[in-house]
Amino acid sequence: MDWILLAVIGYLVGSLPSGFLLSRFSSGIDLRAFGSGSTGATNVLRSGDKKMALFTLLIDAAKGAVLAGSTNVFSDSISAFVACFFCVLGHIYPVWLRFKGGKGVATAAGIFLVFSPCITLISIGLWGLTAKIFMVSSVASMVFIVSYIVMVAYEFIFKGAEFQYLLFSGSVALLILYAHFSNIKRLIHGEEKALHGNEDQG
Repeated sequence: MDWILLAVIGYLVGSLPSGFLLSRFSSGIDLRAFGSGSTGATNVLRSGDKKMALFTLLIDAAKGAVLAGSTNVFSDSISAFVACFFCVLGHIYPVWLRFKGGKGVATAAGIFLVFSPCITLISIGLWGLTAKIFMVSSVASMVFIVSYIVMVAYEFIFKGAEFQYLLFSGSVALLILYAHFSNIKRLIHGEEKALHGNEDQG
């Protein structure tokens, strides 16, 4: 029952559509009908509102970090991982927006910062470097999540990190990569847009 309750709480926290709400109240734009249709920070940025894009990024990361911090303190690690997985799931598939949200990267980053800050900061650095070089948000996001899980696997194999965290972070990584499936197809066909283009990212 604890797992079910935490899964529901995690999903509800993650499903808070910050980008959609901020854009709606700030400029009247419905992100679902604008640009890529994503409710993440990149599509908010695409609308031209840099301030709201930054707020979206911070809120999406904060809801993951706050949930991870609170569940990690008040429950066992496996229960915390369950809540955090469903938080990312809720961000990607929010019931309030007919299950169309962002890609879960910022929310996952907030969660990862709580559990493994050093590895997360390295992955964020790689994300920023990739974004600067290639100017394709989806590529940067996938570099972030792949580099993160590779480093977590290294910690598990060579430093004895707990298997439960490897399983949790691997599940989140697969979820985020699945959310990028359309981006991957466009990359393969050379059709993915640059950062200021119309790529489905956020």
